[in-house]
Amino acid sequence: MIFDCDGVLVDSEPTFNRVLHAYLLSTGASLSLVECHGLFVGKSRHDVERYVSERGLRLPAKWPHDFYDRVLEALGKEVEPIPGAREAVTLISSAGIPLCVASNGLLAKMRVTLERSGLLPWFEGNMFSAYDVGASKPAPDVFLHAAEMNGVAPEDCVVVEDSMSGFEAASNAAMTCFAYLPKTALNPENVFGARRLTDMADLPKLLGL
Repeated sequence: MIFDCDGVLVDSEPTFNRVLHAYLLSTGASLSLVECHGLFVGKSRHDVERYVSERGLRLPAKWPHDFYDRVLEALGKEVEPIPGAREAVTLISSAGIPLCVASNGLLAKMRVTLERSGLLPWFEGNMFSAYDVGASKPAPDVFLHAAEMNGVAPEDCVVVEDSMSGFEAASNAAMTCFAYLPKTALNPENVFGARRLTDMADLPKLLGL
């Protein structure tokens, strides 16, 4: 079982987006908080760099270290688990199903958010970052790497994602995917064949547990 981290296990995206939005405004960018969320949820720092470059702006010399310092500080104080995530992870783990995290984010961010939310014990030593495999979602690389490291064939893996780039990555990896889209979430343009999941607490039942 492969989980994305942000927005699937931990409710980190509002905090991350708020810090990113303020950072982008400081570069001279002109976008709303809602636009920032739509542009960068599920994306990597390279997408931020491309956005700034295309607008003739320049990121501070301390990017990305200064930005991640600010984000990690905020997340370490604020982030909470997604409702139902801890219960779902507990039941799935108890059924003997291997669990891991595969994210476009940095390992340091995963560790901070999972520890703060009480989920780290289930994923310690089994977290994978797109930065370490050289290609971000929608490329399938981080999912395929996670499967290989766990000795599981891609077709036997189940992914839980919340972003369009994640749905596409799971499809590209030929993995079954659940699209976590709570009722308050905006509907993505394409879920790439993923099965919709509106409540994380329902995940074990959908897996037949």
